[in-house]
Amino acid sequence: MSDEKLIRKKVLDPSVADLLSNMEQKHADSLLTRSERKKRNRERAKIAARRESRVTYDLPPVLRQHIMGLAEKERLPASQLVTLALIRFLDDLKKGQVDLGIYKEPSQSPRYDWNLVFPEEMLETAVKPQK
Repeated sequence: MSDEKLIRKKVLDPSVADLLSNMEQKHADSLLTRSERKKRNRERAKIAARRESRVTYDLPPVLRQHIMGLAEKERLPASQLVTLALIRFLDDLKKGQVDLGIYKEPSQSPRYDWNLVFPEEMLETAVKPQK
């Protein structure tokens, strides 16, 4: 046997963990000055208000980098650039100008029937710098 000691991991019920986190947050807030507390509360409200419009998608790194570079070049938020792209895509899809079927392949996931598989050259031409 090895000399390593077996250590039991502490498992906390999510509701208990949430309660403890709230208590720690309130304690930390109580140590702040009134103006610091107001500032922190405003910041939390701002974050909470943005939560409704936040989403995460998996993108190929080269595409993400291209979007960030274009946003920087145009000096605008990347999220607004992607919003425009998605609106245009959904409009084209509705008009029948985009056929998802040509990219569909059966999925191994129990959650999804299909995966979209994109040809390498499609991604390359999309992110190729314009001359």
